Amino acid sequence: MKEYRLTDWLPTTKKEIELRGWNELDIILFSADAYVDHPSFGAAVIGRILEAEGLKIAIVPQPNWRDDLRDFKKLGRPRLFFGISGGCMDSMVNKYTANKRLRSEDAYTPDGRPDMRPDYPSTVYSQILKRLYPDVPVILGGIEASMRRLSHYDYWQDKVQKSILCDSGADLLIYGMGEKPIVELTRKIKGLLPTEDAVCTVNDLKTIIGTIPQTAYLCRASEWTSDTEDIQLYSHEECLADKKKQASNFRHIEEESNKYAASRITQAVGNKVVVVNPPYPPMSQEEIDRSFDLPYTRMPHPKYKGKR
Repeated sequence: MKEYRLTDWLPTTKKEIELRGWNELDIILFSADAYVDHPSFGAAVIGRILEAEGLKIAIVPQPNWRDDLRDFKKLGRPRLFFGISGGCMDSMVNKYTANKRLRSEDAYTPDGRPDMRPDYPSTVYSQILKRLYPDVPVILGGIEASMRRLSHYDYWQDKVQKSILCDSGADLLIYGMGEKPIVELTRKIKGLLPTEDAVCTVNDLKTIIGTIPQTAYLCRASEWTSDTEDIQLYSHEECLADKKKQASNFRHIEEESNKYAASRITQAVGNKVVVVNPPYPPMSQEEIDRSFDLPYTRMPHPKYKGKR
């Protein structure tokens, strides 16, 4: 069996970053799951894909959101952006049964501890990072963000909720399989920056935000102009007043998510507009194989040694 060194995993602490000889990071990923360096874990896949792009990546698994927020501060400011994933499984399904009772174990936490993630971690993590680093772009991904990119019915609160972009404060959302959009995003951001040492700000991101497929973002209604080809959904407020309008929206969202040539979708929410760019075509076998064959250790991070 191959012997692995600590540097074979993506770094999770300042010490591990120093072992690689780095003095700054390009991107910091936050995940509500434990860090298992395996292609069945989305945060590991995105981390390895960005690493293959020549970027310096670190991952912070299951940060503590209850204390002085040291887990969110310990690695400092990334040069490009923060990435957030709620985990492999929707966090509320992970934490609660269909009867809305707390589960006794968390399937993606060492020793099954049920208290290592908040409800709706994508929103919680994003709000914290925007408070600490307001000028650093925050990018949401994973199933939790994908399923909540537009108005949606929340079983746990038994009501229709607005897009996760509204409450989280995140600057961009990547939905579905994120390999293609995250690579295009980073390449375009790097193309914007005047030098290799320059940092990306929220204002920089806004100049390219509408050009990346398979993403969603929020803008002011006064600054938005629709194209004739756009599908304009019923507004969030109309959905609250009429369940049939929410059902009609859901049909459009599902149809456009599965087309080879989809339309852009927009939805008004108060004085803002959620814009959902059409998805990429499905990944080819070669592209999926490339993702699968990156240098994963296919093992949990050594910090979990002795835990199940």
